Amino acid sequence: MADKTVQTRGWTLWSRSGYRGPSDLRPGSVGTPHVDDEPPDEATPVPAGAPVAGRRRPARPAGAGGLIDRIIADRSIRIEYQAIHDTEHGQVVGFEALTRGPEGPLRSPVQLFAAAQAVGRLGELDWICRVTAFREMLDAGLPPSISLFVNVEADSLIEPCPPDLLPTVQEAEQRLRVYVDLTGRAISRFPCQALETARRARAANWGVAINDIEFSAAGAALLPTLEPDVVKLNHQLISSGLGPANIALIAAMAECERTRAALLVERVENTDASMIARAAGSYFQQGHLLGRPGPLPEHLPQPLHPIPLLVHPDPDEAVSTPWSVLSAGGARQTSAVSQAGLDHLILGITTRAAVGDQAPAVAVVTPAGAATMAPERQVMFTMLLERCPLVIIVGPDVSAWSSWRVRAADMPSGHAFAPETCFVVLSPGLAMAVAGRPHGGHPQDPPVWDIAVSQSPDLCRTVMRQILRTVDTLAGGVHHPG
Repeated sequence: MADKTVQTRGWTLWSRSGYRGPSDLRPGSVGTPHVDDEPPDEATPVPAGAPVAGRRRPARPAGAGGLIDRIIADRSIRIEYQAIHDTEHGQVVGFEALTRGPEGPLRSPVQLFAAAQAVGRLGELDWICRVTAFREMLDAGLPPSISLFVNVEADSLIEPCPPDLLPTVQEAEQRLRVYVDLTGRAISRFPCQALETARRARAANWGVAINDIEFSAAGAALLPTLEPDVVKLNHQLISSGLGPANIALIAAMAECERTRAALLVERVENTDASMIARAAGSYFQQGHLLGRPGPLPEHLPQPLHPIPLLVHPDPDEAVSTPWSVLSAGGARQTSAVSQAGLDHLILGITTRAAVGDQAPAVAVVTPAGAATMAPERQVMFTMLLERCPLVIIVGPDVSAWSSWRVRAADMPSGHAFAPETCFVVLSPGLAMAVAGRPHGGHPQDPPVWDIAVSQSPDLCRTVMRQILRTVDTLAGGVHHPG
């Protein structure tokens, strides 16, 4: 882990180009765009006036929403800050920004955000709230190692940042220690955009927090893929004894043990709650026992132990191919395997991913690309899409497969990954990876492969990291020069 308080790169956080609409994954319809801004219902035709991929939502009629429109136009929201405490050392180490409306019927954040959602402006309101918190934190002059947690609503993942707010966002990237707080709901609704947001936050040397995984199977399943710096749990839920909450607690504890991510327990209202949080390994706590929401303080001491940021590879560091990761890590290897044999192995892994208790994220490197993909493999991908919260595909001409749950990146010829094939499934309870390279070092027709197979969670995570780093550098990625 490293304590990073100074921003070293000026990457622009969050995509401002709007949401790229999904594509159908039915066999025979590869590349047919399905323009909708929500997860597609294949039985429902696209309505007239649906948003076009890459554009803003359709304009709303003037005057729609009345009070909420005035609040958004005037930016008349206010932010309260609830302190996050290091209970081991008795210090404030950060704040969570909490939105309040102006005095009146929309003062409650529940009513405020519901009103914005009713007129299709939830994403815009969320941007305003987040940037208001940035501005106030910038002006407060607190120690630079004090962290700020900002929540991200699902709708703001598909909404471009209002242009007048961009200067503050860019200043915050340079000066603040921010954790982008992704909810399980946001991850479930727009997993590709959540992945992009997390990658962009990392490019800005910001942290990523995930919360509400007690409510979201997708949020829990993507813990090993997103590898958050902080996992947040609600004390009222983890102490309830409910099955999903217990599953989330165990997954969070395992993730924090494996990666050294911080565990933060919210809603700590009394000393019993604080002890339960400490028993789970959470020294970082937040709740009315420790302090109610209010304005930022004028002064704070420098934290002895700031909320940690995980160490991630430098983007300029060379990427390792899946085969090299698995072979160097001691994965089981077999030589001279036919394409049919490799396909049979991948089908077995796919079946395991499709029928398990917790659907995993899936990453695929396909040297053949989408254009020459056999119908059987198209059916396999369709099955995975129906089951898995996120599918990542890298290969020639695969961008036609992009959808709300598929991050597809076109791989240029001559890329280091180009000769290889790879298939990875990853969740808190399942890790499997198979990588192949041409037998003898040269592609053959029909293909013959040397393969490496592993069920080591650490190796599978490393392969997933390398694939995601590669996606970051390809067209549409965080570090792509275009």
